[in-house]
Amino acid sequence: MPKTPELIYIPHVVRWLKTKFQLKFLQKAWDPDFTEGAFIYGTSKAVCRITEIIHDNKPEQLQGLLTTSAKIKLTDDMTTKLTKTQRKIIRIKPEDIKILVPMTVCLNTDGAQKNCRVGMRVLALKWIQQSNGASRLVLVALQTEFLKDYTTGTNSDWTVSAFDILECAILTQTPS
Repeated sequence: MPKTPELIYIPHVVRWLKTKFQLKFLQKAWDPDFTEGAFIYGTSKAVCRITEIIHDNKPEQLQGLLTTSAKIKLTDDMTTKLTKTQRKIIRIKPEDIKILVPMTVCLNTDGAQKNCRVGMRVLALKWIQQSNGASRLVLVALQTEFLKDYTTGTNSDWTVSAFDILECAILTQTPS
């Protein structure tokens, strides 16, 4: 297969700075063990696993990875929004991910309850071999949100609280 094209992400500077500041605040004030790099690594693994579950059409395996509402929505999207072809091509691997960037960070405090939501944008490109032998480029664009409960006494992991498929398509470009 040919090499996939590189993508360049040019952030909105103010949003990028705000997000960086909030991630640093999360680490300093709420979670000294948090690092952005480890978070990005973990989110890439989670996103790839969820696309694999969609590809395999096994929504029952989403249990424990997503919040209840996110699981219900994604299960519905799997059956009503995605075509058979899209389910076939959606599975991505970490090396397919070209851009995975935190877009928003929301630190919420309500009385004793504390939680953090991080919105992520994911763009992946990969080549697939079609039945006629031609290689075609696939674009998968996702918007996800990860949630962690920081309430005192709670020992929770990051959970996917939103998983939206923005685009899943075979592009018209052929390798040169």
